[in-house]
This record gives sequence, structure tokens and C-alpha cells, in this order.
Amino acid sequence: VLVSRLIKPESDLYGQLSDWSKNLDNFMNWKPLHWFGNWCMAISGFNIIKGQENRYVYWDWNSGSIFIYSIIILVTVYTILSVRHPATPKKIKNIKSLFYFILTGSMVLLLGSIGLQFSMEVIKNFVPYLLFYISVWLVFSIELIEKDDKSISIAGSSPRILNLVFSTLLIFVGSIIGFHFDDPVASTVSTVYLPFLIVALIMPVHVRHLQRARIYGVFIPAVFLAVRFPWFLIPLWALFFLLRLYHYFRFNIVYPTFGVDYD
Repeated sequence: VLVSRLIKPESDLYGQLSDWSKNLDNFMNWKPLHWFGNWCMAISGFNIIKGQENRYVYWDWNSGSIFIYSIIILVTVYTILSVRHPATPKKIKNIKSLFYFILTGSMVLLLGSIGLQFSMEVIKNFVPYLLFYISVWLVFSIELIEKDDKSISIAGSSPRILNLVFSTLLIFVGSIIGFHFDDPVASTVSTVYLPFLIVALIMPVHVRHLQRARIYGVFIPAVFLAVRFPWFLIPLWALFFLLRLYHYFRFNIVYPTFGVDYD
């Protein structure tokens, strides 16, 4: 990143900023990395309503409102409270945890889609987005472990093949349903993401493919939603670069990142 080129770890300024970054430790306890996914789900619900008004909505700065901004804040607060609760499932491990994520995804979609144009018929349009949400959670449920040399590997006990198979099937079905509903975002997001899963499924022992499936499972929907609603880039960029700055000055690493480990 540019900051890492301008402010080297051996500089006095880096030391000062490193000390200051410790003030954000409590903020990191709120698990801000989890915010991206639920933000995307809330905006997906909003997108369903706006897409029914105008299928060709594109780069619409005027689409934002106090209501949808309030929903994003509400979803953020819910995410903070839920991820910090010890009883909250952190991965899909069984039927109970699967139902939890289905319920959570449906609830966040519903919050984003509430408005004057909402009707019970809209709920059927949740399906491709919910399938994508569960698919990505299945990928994140494959456990990665960090070795002593800071490299990443896949935990031997993690059911990666089963998770990747179900994840790929869900994305494939979601893509078809998105086309059937004439939803350009749902169909395109699923179609673009599908190759990442197929590659990870063909070569499951290589952690880099699984890392890409994780990264782009969040990045792809965020980008396509931002193409319709560019104001969504503001919280996305703000949180992304805040996290990168924090990790660089706190731990001298660039994270979050699009880089992967070449095993």
C-alpha cells in the first residue's frame, strides 16, 4: 500500500502511529470484518426493491436515503452484538448453525427491502441472494490455520470438499434463479463467482484458491451493488482502509488484502 512505502516500520512516525493504533483495539473487538457481508445483504434487499422500480438503475447517487443509511447502522449494531455473543454460530457446522445463517440472511435482506414498494411477492426474490450468502459462509466455514512461519494452510479436519461441493451447487442454482427472476445483480454476481469455487473444488489442497474464494465472495457482490448505488462505496472504502491502516501500524502487516499464499 502507499502508506507502507511512505512510512517505513523503522521510522519514528511509524512508532508514534503504532502506539496510537492500540487505541483501536477495542474497536476491533467489534469484529468489523463481519460488517462487509451483512452490509451487502442489506443493500441486496434494497437492490431488489429498486430493481423492480427500474431494472436498469445504474450509478444512482440519489438512491440513498436516511432510511437505508439507518438500516446499515442497525445491521452494524446487530452484527456487533451477535458476533460477540458466545452462543452465536461462527461457522456452518451442523443443521442448527445452517438455520441460524439462513434466518440471519433472510432478516437482513428483509430489513434492506422494507419500503413503500415492499410486498410479500418480493420475498421470492430473496432466494438467489440467500443462496449466495449461505454459499460464501460454507467457504468461510472451511477452517484455515496459521503456521509458525505465518503461512496459511487448510485444517486437516475441515470438511472442505463437502463444503465446496454444496457451495458450488448453491451458486449454480442461484445463478439460474437470478436469470429466471430477471435480476441482473443476482445472476451476474453468482455467475462471476462460480469459477472461483470450481477452481477451489478441482484443486482443494491449494490454500490460495480457497483464499480467493473467500475474498471474492465478499468483493464481487460489493462491487456490483456499488455500481448501482455508488454511495455504498463510502462505508466500504472507509472501513477497508481503516482496517488496513490499523493492521499495518499495529502488526506491520497489510490486511485485509487481495493477496494469497502460494503454497
